[in-house]
Amino acid sequence: MIKKQQKWIALFVVCTFVWLLQVSTMPVNAAGSTEQASTMSAGQGPDYYEAVAQKAAPAKKKSILPYVLIGVGVIAVTAALYFFVLKTNYDIVGTWLVTYGNGNDDTYIFVGDKKTGTYTTTEELCKGTYAVDGKDITITWTGWTGGWHIVISSWVFTGEFDSKTTASGTYSGVGIFGVPFNSTWTAVKQ
Repeated sequence: MIKKQQKWIALFVVCTFVWLLQVSTMPVNAAGSTEQASTMSAGQGPDYYEAVAQKAAPAKKKSILPYVLIGVGVIAVTAALYFFVLKTNYDIVGTWLVTYGNGNDDTYIFVGDKKTGTYTTTEELCKGTYAVDGKDITITWTGWTGGWHIVISSWVFTGEFDSKTTASGTYSGVGIFGVPFNSTWTAVKQ
């Protein structure tokens, strides 16, 4: 016989021997019975000592530390999101210096709450309403406190807060003789 065939035959014999040992140690069920047949007494089977040893050894407790750390991490992330992102309240109430796209500026005085209210300007004496929704700002002109109401018939600012004390956006309106205009604006809280 060739050496290579002898190795395969030897491997087959060893594997068969191990399989037969495994099968021979398995208990055999009696016909029609669900219980295992045994030649030993009911309390001492082949795994009796292993079972006793397992009962005697204390069970290893699971640590709750990973669960506590995960819970603390979730609470910390939730609190950070709430206070830094969702809780950021932009307050337009007060005095703001508004600079128009052409370089002119005017002082706006906003009166009301953080969401809605009215405004007036000091230089041109115009008045109107404002609405704040999160970061978004809408300022609408409603008329003049003085007598220049013929010059501008409508005026709307839209924009958003860049920070708690700065804002920017665009404005548009209809000027003298119905000529439309639009430009940009920036504002700084005083």
